[in-house]
Amino acid sequence: MRILLFNPWITDFSAFDLWTRPLNLLRFASSLRRHGVEVQLFDCLDRHSPLAAGLKTHNHRMSVFGCGHYYQEEIQPPPLLSFVPRRYKRFGIPKDRVEAYLTTLAPPDCIVVASMMTYWYPGVFEAIALLRRLFPGVPILLGGIYATLCGDHAREHAGADLVLTGAHWPAITARLLEFLTGRREEAQGDHRQWIEPAYDLLGKTSSYPMLTSVGCPFQCTYCATHAIWPAYHAYETEAVLDSMERLVREYGAEDIAFFDDALLMHKKTHFLPLLEGIVRRGWRIRLHTPNAIHVRQVDEETADLMKRAGFRTIRLALETTRPDWQEETGGKVFNAEYVSALNALRQAGFTANELGTYILYGLPGETMTMVREACELVVAMGSEIKVAMYSPVPGTRMYEAGEYDFLFDPRRDPLLQNNSLTPWRSGEIAYTDYQKFKRLVADLNQSLRSAAISLPK
Repeated sequence: MRILLFNPWITDFSAFDLWTRPLNLLRFASSLRRHGVEVQLFDCLDRHSPLAAGLKTHNHRMSVFGCGHYYQEEIQPPPLLSFVPRRYKRFGIPKDRVEAYLTTLAPPDCIVVASMMTYWYPGVFEAIALLRRLFPGVPILLGGIYATLCGDHAREHAGADLVLTGAHWPAITARLLEFLTGRREEAQGDHRQWIEPAYDLLGKTSSYPMLTSVGCPFQCTYCATHAIWPAYHAYETEAVLDSMERLVREYGAEDIAFFDDALLMHKKTHFLPLLEGIVRRGWRIRLHTPNAIHVRQVDEETADLMKRAGFRTIRLALETTRPDWQEETGGKVFNAEYVSALNALRQAGFTANELGTYILYGLPGETMTMVREACELVVAMGSEIKVAMYSPVPGTRMYEAGEYDFLFDPRRDPLLQNNSLTPWRSGEIAYTDYQKFKRLVADLNQSLRSAAISLPK
């Protein structure tokens, strides 16, 4: 049996490749291989694919860490988003090149299409329609974040033969095989056991994704992690280290990005032993945390080990500096803990351009005064400001409560959950306020980079 795993385009107003790889598809591929299934991967977002050769844009750039801009094509926005005065685009390998390549493939026995952000579903639908036309009669299954969080919408509109929900790969694999063969098979393995992603399916690259744990013990009101992974679990440290060893020795990895939602949880038994193993093995690699780490777990020992292990990009979660909001939204961080963590990181030798702190913009009821206060604290502590636009995500307590001060209801359609709509969504913060705020953040970050402001010792 041969299954084609398909990672579709992103359709949005903006997108950037921040170590984005189809990590969940790679883990799914490994699970399928345990059942003797032949797997093929096609990734529309692979900037290093031969199909992307020669593509350029006016803002195309590559970073030394393997990140960069996708090729983009302007497309007609969905009617529901026609009020937004921005260009809507399809990001990834051009559709005509994708189609030309797919016509060279023999029809697979099944196609599994991935999905990410709920509001990126137009690219998912476009991919399913293309695959349906090129491979008539081949069953198409849809899985991923959008499929899990917006299952009813996906079943009604996506055009897939089956919508797979959840992220328990052994169980999903068993369900897929039962759908194809009519025979119920026992799931091989358990989601708590380490599944090494099928990294060999990736094309030419020097940067790789890594996931050492799943879930998060916190249940922040704006985060949907617990809706996808109901329980937190850290994988066995030596198994993770062995996989990293293969990435370095066999694949030539230069950059590894950790996509854990709670990388530092249970650090005494998980994260610190992981760092010690990296230091002990002596790899010359750069490590990154594009997902925010929990600052409560960062002390001098942790910061020092992170520096020695080779971390070059550290993102921290602060979101807001109002104590009452910090408590009400989940209680995962308080200002004193953030200050302590930044002091430890700077003492360990991390510089401002290696540190970034996420501030949430556009939370229901948030004011510009609250956002500015958070930015001032972040810059004063020697970290760049990373603005995270709030997205009302299904499965979160904030979304389900429905107590919005928004100008339109995000429950009407997943397209309205797009974080790019935040400047037009909020009833509290006007679009003109957002424009001023963007300039403020740019100025503060530039001042920090050029050391034009005095930082506390």
